[in-house]
Amino acid sequence: MKRLLIPLLSALILLSGCAPKRFGAVYTDVFDTFTELTVYCDTEDEFNACSAAAHAELLRLHEIFDIYNTYGGLTNAASLNSDLSADCPDELVELIASGKQWYELSGGKLNIALGSVLSLWHDCREKGVLPDESELKARAEHCAIADIVIDGNNVSLSDPLMSVDLGAVAKGYAAQKTAELLTEAGFENFALSVGGNVITRGKKPSGRWEIGIEDPDGGLLTTVKVSGESVVTSGDYQRFFEVDGVRYHHIIDPDTLYPAGLWRSVTVISENSAEADALSTALFCLDEQSGRALAEKISAEAMWVAADGSIAKTEGFSDYEK
Repeated sequence: MKRLLIPLLSALILLSGCAPKRFGAVYTDVFDTFTELTVYCDTEDEFNACSAAAHAELLRLHEIFDIYNTYGGLTNAASLNSDLSADCPDELVELIASGKQWYELSGGKLNIALGSVLSLWHDCREKGVLPDESELKARAEHCAIADIVIDGNNVSLSDPLMSVDLGAVAKGYAAQKTAELLTEAGFENFALSVGGNVITRGKKPSGRWEIGIEDPDGGLLTTVKVSGESVVTSGDYQRFFEVDGVRYHHIIDPDTLYPAGLWRSVTVISENSAEADALSTALFCLDEQSGRALAEKISAEAMWVAADGSIAKTEGFSDYEK
């Protein structure tokens, strides 16, 4: 899960009846997180149509990517994990194919086949205990990305003990698809935050959208100004538990099978929300040199916050802070 950003979507004081008005909605029933839509448009009826379309699309994608629940008549991630082979909706096939590509791009640091390991950490987090080392290693034997086989719309898991987990990529993909739908419907100026995966289109009447990036130790670290870009942060400071005074967060390094320890947070700015979501997780598990090379490869900007509070940025990141 991505760390919630602080959307600074402040309302403009309208001095003219011709100026677009600010409308907003919050959804709490998609992707197990807090989702916020802010739109500048002319009328409340226009906004209600926009909000209904966005909510419906997010609900549809939530059900497709859900790894915990099945829905009658729908083949989704949960039913794929259970049945091991299924003809899947286009969106699920596309996201899984993207996940396989990100495995290669990240050198294995983003692995959607890590479901068996992540589910063990999830259960331990709920109980407040550390996973058994032997069980952790045994589950890691069933996380080979090559065991996810795609043939047209058919997806097969050739290892019966494996499972897919789309948590590192699903919200960004859903935000991207929803933004595309709204743009096609004629909405030009909006910001959508799906659990901190923020995607923007157009501008506010006062200028670019301002997105606050939280300091891992609390408060506001910086603010970036965007128009059409996505901003995503991965961090160690929201979903975690402590054992004997040691914090264990939810972003697991596939190589160590334990929470990645290089960074407190990584923020990515990219034109594509799905890419930003995946990249922020990958960079959180990569060293700075490797992360910079990957960010440059896909034309994204990034900011790293280290454990000692020091900050590193790609060359173009500061341009968004002006």
